[in-house]
Amino acid sequence: MEFNIYLGIYIVVCLAIAAGGTKKLYDMNQSICAIFFFIGVALVCYLYGLRWFGTESAIFSNAPVKWPPIINTCPDYLTYYKRTKADGTIQDTCIDLVGISKKCTSSALRPFPKDATTPPTDDFYYFDLTTNGKDEASKYKDYCNKANNAGVTWEGIYNGEGCVSSTGITAPS
Repeated sequence: MEFNIYLGIYIVVCLAIAAGGTKKLYDMNQSICAIFFFIGVALVCYLYGLRWFGTESAIFSNAPVKWPPIINTCPDYLTYYKRTKADGTIQDTCIDLVGISKKCTSSALRPFPKDATTPPTDDFYYFDLTTNGKDEASKYKDYCNKANNAGVTWEGIYNGEGCVSSTGITAPS
């Protein structure tokens, strides 16, 4: 087991806070408060020490961490929308309420109309979340291509230039 400099610094700082505060309270003739202060500081330092330096801690660990830890349901700035199609089927989609698509092509996602009394039936207003991918990698590749065609970014999937994966950034197909 090697010496952890951060743990050493943490222990010194905790001891300084506990000793300094306890001495200050004791010098002010607040002995009972000094005891409670020391116990409180010791407890807080112990709990944070376990959190930051325990075996499950990822804060000071050198182990690689997946980023982002959780992929959003929808691309950036889109809103989840459960669409009922004309044939009665339910479809999981995302809609653009702010107009963020940067593409000026026919396949680009169009802003959802705010003043419509009924939802539009045109597929260009909906980002379809269904995919034919069997595993996570093929699903992300499919989502990357959809985000590229729609002109939107998606943290952890498509950054506006290429597909994001643990192996790097690749061009969408």
